[in-house]
Amino acid sequence: MYNFHAIWPEMILGVAGVLFLLLAVSRVGQQPRLAQLLALATSLAALALLPTASHSAQGATLSAMVLVDGVGTFLRASLLLGLILLLLFSGRYVEAQKMPVWEFYSLILIATAGASFMVSAGDMISFYIGFETLSLASYALAGFLRENRFSMEASLKFFLNGAIASAFLLFGFSLAYGLTGTTALAPMAMALGEGPWEGGAGLVPTVALLFVLGGIAFKLSLAPFHLWAPDVYQGAPTAVTAFLSFISKAGALGGFVRVIMEGFAPLGGEWQTLVAVLAAFSMTVGNVAALWQTNLKRLLAYSSIAHAGYILAALSLGPALGLQPLLFYLLAYLFMTLGAFGGVMVLSSQGEGEDLKDLHGLWRRSPLLAGALTIFFLSLLGIPFTAGFMAKLLVIRALVDGHLVWLAVFIAVNTAISAYYYFLPIKAMYVRPAETERPARVPVDFWAGLALAVAVVGVFWLGVLPENGLSWSLFAVWGR
Repeated sequence: MYNFHAIWPEMILGVAGVLFLLLAVSRVGQQPRLAQLLALATSLAALALLPTASHSAQGATLSAMVLVDGVGTFLRASLLLGLILLLLFSGRYVEAQKMPVWEFYSLILIATAGASFMVSAGDMISFYIGFETLSLASYALAGFLRENRFSMEASLKFFLNGAIASAFLLFGFSLAYGLTGTTALAPMAMALGEGPWEGGAGLVPTVALLFVLGGIAFKLSLAPFHLWAPDVYQGAPTAVTAFLSFISKAGALGGFVRVIMEGFAPLGGEWQTLVAVLAAFSMTVGNVAALWQTNLKRLLAYSSIAHAGYILAALSLGPALGLQPLLFYLLAYLFMTLGAFGGVMVLSSQGEGEDLKDLHGLWRRSPLLAGALTIFFLSLLGIPFTAGFMAKLLVIRALVDGHLVWLAVFIAVNTAISAYYYFLPIKAMYVRPAETERPARVPVDFWAGLALAVAVVGVFWLGVLPENGLSWSLFAVWGR
């Protein structure tokens, strides 16, 4: 008997996404605010049903296509929380940019459903379906500003690079299937652990691992698979950039946990060392490249690459030491990165926010918005009493416990490097006077203001009182 209760949240998001496309061509499609409210209601319903879905089954279900466990539930909840924050921020921005509103929310819901399937996949097939659902919707979203050549260029670059990454992933899966005779991740891990991999025979599973890791690294925008990210982040609508910075990345991190950490668990000696090197390279490339950026979205793109390196450092420790720091870091990253992009969206709704110059004198025109953005940038840097500080501290402590002190030193040094470019927007808001005439104030609508408040509270909650976040992440991993 098929237990569809386990995927109720994904089914709600997918069905709502299709219905939104149908409503777009009706009279209802002329009411953009209704689209935002319905999308929010759908996301809240999916989040409300998640406890029921997680308790309906434990372990593999739906012919082992879906895996229900604490880690998957934590990741699915994070995706839905990130989706709700994104929807709160995007209402006024989508209208100001004259984007097809219903189609936008439709693709956002469908893409999130794909990411959710990735983090709960128990089989290579279900993971790949989720991966492609997320990817195809993301390509369309990146080119939503049809009259903007930069947006169209971003969509094309994203599609071409994504097609190569998808081919890498699929080729790695085909090799793994040929070696083990199964697409289910748990039996695949068992077969890889018992196989006669001696001498040259061990080359084939390693090659399969490398191709799969390359496909997932693209979604995570890890260096050297990051070249698409700055151009796409700059050219895509800011709401889409926010989506890519968290929901797409969270889906890829969940995929890493499922496919690499669990499916290729017997090859841990190979991938853990490689992942540690990738983490060090990504954080260094991201932080150094960000030093010269003047476009705010490109700066945040390189920041995202650096943070992918910090998160990957935790994964290099394996499941025993790395999973709890990963989950806590992801929760902290949710509030600080979506808060930062949300603030940029508020400015972009007024025709500003693309360049650091647009922040000049912001504290005079909107002290609350300037204060919120300051908090998010300081948290991304890792200043004490913020979520970013606790997240980095947890990763560094785990690295020291796991005898990867050199990687902990890399995080500390890169954090010091990043201080320069994170203070650039803060300096622009409080020190630099506006060079051109600006509106006297920056209006913040109710929903965006609510999202900013939630993000600020989340940053301080995890930074000052991290016990709940630590307890949730610990319970997700160990069940206690």
